[in-house]
Amino acid sequence: MHETPNLLVFTAHEARTAEAIFARMFPSTPDEPDVAEIGVIPYVDRALTDAYADSTEMYRQGLAALDRVAEQQYKTRFADCTPAQQDALISGLERGSLPDMDSSVQKRFFDVLLAHLQEGLFADPEYGGNRNKLGWKWLGHPGIWMENSAEENLSAEPVTKGGIIQSLADLGYSLEKPLVEPDGIPGFDPRRSVEPPTGPADVVLVGVGAMGGIVAPLLAKAGLRVVGLEAGPWRSKESFIPDELGSAYYCRANMGPKFLAEVPRWRRSDSVVNAELAVHDTPGLYVLGSAVCPSCPGINPTLTLWALCVRAADRPVARLRSGAEL
Repeated sequence: MHETPNLLVFTAHEARTAEAIFARMFPSTPDEPDVAEIGVIPYVDRALTDAYADSTEMYRQGLAALDRVAEQQYKTRFADCTPAQQDALISGLERGSLPDMDSSVQKRFFDVLLAHLQEGLFADPEYGGNRNKLGWKWLGHPGIWMENSAEENLSAEPVTKGGIIQSLADLGYSLEKPLVEPDGIPGFDPRRSVEPPTGPADVVLVGVGAMGGIVAPLLAKAGLRVVGLEAGPWRSKESFIPDELGSAYYCRANMGPKFLAEVPRWRRSDSVVNAELAVHDTPGLYVLGSAVCPSCPGINPTLTLWALCVRAADRPVARLRSGAEL
């Protein structure tokens, strides 16, 4: 038996209706955990108070509409329909074909339900779902690990970590109490940022993230003096915790509006950079990152961007070694 959650947003009836929907979208056998045991409703209910607060009204209207259609077609509420009747209603919601309900709203509500179900099943237990790591156990997923061995990286089979499953809590991480770096970080003195430079720099990297962080050591090993400028606080161990859901929350809330608000001033109407990622008509300025992509490629471009950045670093290094200017 699963424990009854203390609801924050859902009414008891809304929670029962939502759980009935999720149970048909993720059906289980007697030997498998179901959505109630895994804790999908506590996760969604909690998320609606914070990250997904803007979806609360969609849930209220959507769940009420499903009940209304169920009453019309089967003379009972959705949660009391037979599994076959529930499947028919959910399929209609996915297709946008339920009566007296806007088609696009239906499809959007189905997409939200599916996304929130997946998160409640398989996100870290710290967020309220995946109770007792049951979702990960069902998947055979080892959870949160900070590193893999060379053999594990090359393995053609799923890596099981000897059956040990770790969560954020197992690594000492809590959403309410983040990790804190020790006072002394070797080589780090924020006061140095306001001191006069100790000498000229060969390369200035504006942003030392996924791409700048790849290029910086390549240029430094070639004998160049490299300065990296990075906005924001000093990165701590917390910055590198593989918290997929937390990263998704951040990107949806912060990154989208950030990028939409930015207007790159170095762009040209015909192109951005040449084959070496050098900005047209601006000697010595290179663009290393996804900004060089004209559009989304439909796949994760990270490896392609890394390759472009490594090539972009090789060209200036070769040119400087030959005595030429950038």
